[in-house]
Amino acid sequence: MYSAQITRQHKGAILLLLDLSGSMAERVVFEGRSMTKSQALAEAVNSLIQECINRSRRERSTADYFDIGIVGYAADEATSLLKNSWQSIVALDNTPTPTQSLRLRRTLPDGRSVETIVERRCWIEPEAKGRTPMGKAFQLARRMCQSWCCKHPDSFPPIVINITDGEATDATAEEIGALAQSLRSLSTNDGNLLLMNIHLASEHDTPTEPLRFPNEGTPLPNNRHAQLLYNISSPLPELYNAAIEELTHTPPPYRAICYNASLDELVGLLAIGSLSMDRII
Repeated sequence: MYSAQITRQHKGAILLLLDLSGSMAERVVFEGRSMTKSQALAEAVNSLIQECINRSRRERSTADYFDIGIVGYAADEATSLLKNSWQSIVALDNTPTPTQSLRLRRTLPDGRSVETIVERRCWIEPEAKGRTPMGKAFQLARRMCQSWCCKHPDSFPPIVINITDGEATDATAEEIGALAQSLRSLSTNDGNLLLMNIHLASEHDTPTEPLRFPNEGTPLPNNRHAQLLYNISSPLPELYNAAIEELTHTPPPYRAICYNASLDELVGLLAIGSLSMDRII
């Protein structure tokens, strides 16, 4: 199980569920710059799409190795942020996009700080409004992933990454649990869908040590939301062990949850969450 290689005939799938509720307008510091959570989230997601494209480069073209889905949930609805529910990495690479000039500061090995300007493509834009209809996001995710699994029965199963800074406003904890279980029950011949939850820290939250990919012996925060996210997240297969052990210095097995993660950590967490990219042949 979870051993399928990603090829043109057996693509991978990554579905991102993005909390775009009003609380995402809170300002944070991301990569040394002040911005809203929604702006930082958009940058992280756009970086992930670019990384998927880079991994799919073959000679002078992009190979059709991945389908990407992006669902935004806010106010009272969950909708696809892309033209179609699923878009191939080739289509995303060929989609005309605006670019953003970013001034980034990095520290050299000798301690000197240098500033560089990079151009980044933008497939999604920041948004923050209203409430947090996470239940509807899980329902839409199930419809999308059920369809994908039927079309790609021999592929590595879809990876769903839910990124949020709060609790659902359209469903109880029990209802969210049932929706997540229904989503995780989907499978290809290579295994069940993997659901990862990333909870973003807020400046006004009670200080809590970040929880990153806990194992069974890791104490959880004394928080009902952290417990819920832990319960609905997938146990991770062995292919994740090396990367997570390097990050957490704890032994496997791991659960696919990060709680109270900083925005600066988000890019790295997304890279770990989408480790199926390393299975391209």
